[in-house]
Amino acid sequence: MLRYEQRGDAAWLILNRPEVRNALARELVGLLHDGVVRASADPNVRAIVLAGAGPVFCAGADLNQYSVATDRAEVERDAHRLYDLLEALVASPKPVIARVQKAAYAGAFGLLCAADLVVASDDARFSLSEARLGLVAATIGPFVVRALGARHAKALMLLAEPFGAEEALRVGLAQRVVPTDELDNAVDAWLRQLRAGAPGAIADTKAYVQHLAWTPQTPEQQRANAVATIADRRMSAEGQEGMRSFLEKRRPAWNPEQ
Repeated sequence: MLRYEQRGDAAWLILNRPEVRNALARELVGLLHDGVVRASADPNVRAIVLAGAGPVFCAGADLNQYSVATDRAEVERDAHRLYDLLEALVASPKPVIARVQKAAYAGAFGLLCAADLVVASDDARFSLSEARLGLVAATIGPFVVRALGARHAKALMLLAEPFGAEEALRVGLAQRVVPTDELDNAVDAWLRQLRAGAPGAIADTKAYVQHLAWTPQTPEQQRANAVATIADRRMSAEGQEGMRSFLEKRRPAWNPEQ
């Protein structure tokens, strides 16, 4: 149902239900959450890649399972489970790349909004299709709004219309669009670029941006957070090594690329 593969210093979490277009059954959501937690805690992992086996990244929730909704407590547990997964992606100190081919609908759309970088095939389609099923994209909603902005997120939810990769690029859902056979090369290029950044600095960058986006702050609090963050980084071992390596015209210790 989920393949966890460590490829070098990247943990690949591969949705492995190609016979149902990698639909998100509750078991798969739980396995994804556990995989993110595992990769986040592994010092040998520098990045996490979300991918889908077969021709489609993910068609969204497994409606064969979720259409049964007679037990309120179970329905709420399902929502909590998905929310926990999205929170784990956002909170992970490791950068998360989503590798998307063909389709990412509904719940899968939420995965992209919780990821840090999204590369999509040029024939990929995206949709917040919940309204056409009589539903609301509520569980993924906070992540969609923060990724795309409230006005655009609301329009996508109301219209529930599929759109293509170029539109995903335009609105910031994706950062790169390539032919399907170039997806792995695009992921590899990003992994090389991420290796040039200090692991602690990347983790702190994620945490800093998330704090700005998710936590209400007064201007004074924003200033204090900014000052404390850069002071911590300049005085850190990584910060000192990075600045020394620049002045000495050599690679920093954390970058293995030649």
